[in-house]
Amino acid sequence: MRNIVLISHGSMAAGVKESLEMIIGRQEQMHVVCMPEDSDNIQFEKELLEKMQTLEGETLIIADLLGGTPCNVALKHFTDNDNVSIIAGMNLSLVLESAVSDTASADDLVTSSRTTLVNAKNLLNEAKAQEAVTLNMADYSEYQGKAKIVNTRIDERLIHGQVAGIWSSSLGTQRIIVANDEAAADDLQKSSLRMACPSAMRLSVIPVTQAAENINAGKYGLQRIFLLFKKPADVLKFIQAGGKLESLNVGNMSYKEGSKEVTKSIKVMPEEENIFQEIVATGVKITAQLVPSEPAIDFMEKLNKIGER
Repeated sequence: MRNIVLISHGSMAAGVKESLEMIIGRQEQMHVVCMPEDSDNIQFEKELLEKMQTLEGETLIIADLLGGTPCNVALKHFTDNDNVSIIAGMNLSLVLESAVSDTASADDLVTSSRTTLVNAKNLLNEAKAQEAVTLNMADYSEYQGKAKIVNTRIDERLIHGQVAGIWSSSLGTQRIIVANDEAAADDLQKSSLRMACPSAMRLSVIPVTQAAENINAGKYGLQRIFLLFKKPADVLKFIQAGGKLESLNVGNMSYKEGSKEVTKSIKVMPEEENIFQEIVATGVKITAQLVPSEPAIDFMEKLNKIGER
């Protein structure tokens, strides 16, 4: 597992780590080195080097500010160390992505992080305006049954950095379809998802059954579709509604009381284990993979081994 070292002026790094752990739990691989107001570069340098000496393997340093003392000290000592990556411009979303995407490169994380810096109020108003536009559903009968689904993924966070900034770009996605009944019925959530969706991509937030019907009817032509589900029950419902899937990527399922850890980012409830068994029985190949640069693993093999313990 990659080490992550947060470095900053003042207590920013400690605060970011504390906020992160409120969201995804304790992060044993994450460390903090701060430079208090009454400290200096010499003391900070000593503390950073002492911390780095305790760590083995790959390490990612995230600094608060490019050109600031913490970042400069890190560059001074680790620029030529191939086992250490350094990113400047710390924010909570970047640190979150680095924590849950253990194999994402520094470039992947920077790309993902760029999508989170927005004028939220303006973007929400633009999203509401786009929601009011009626999709021109012409005759797509010639495309019936020919949909180009480039990826099908379960991710409880739906559209976020990994999906919007890494997966969608790497797959040449033209439309993201969020198939979830609750999101489709919530205007505010739909607008929020539209804000998170890259502006160059089209977005549909629709009920699960409608997603199956629209895709089968060819209503998206030959657009490259990224099909996104929030939970395994939605995937099974999609299949039962006539949706056709060859593969399924499980990306993120958060911890719940009574769940089992399949991977660091995937925790499965007992009833969800049964649903996955039903899905795979239809011929769908299920893998676990957070980001494209990470090797895909056989999800069912991993799940079944955990069930045997």
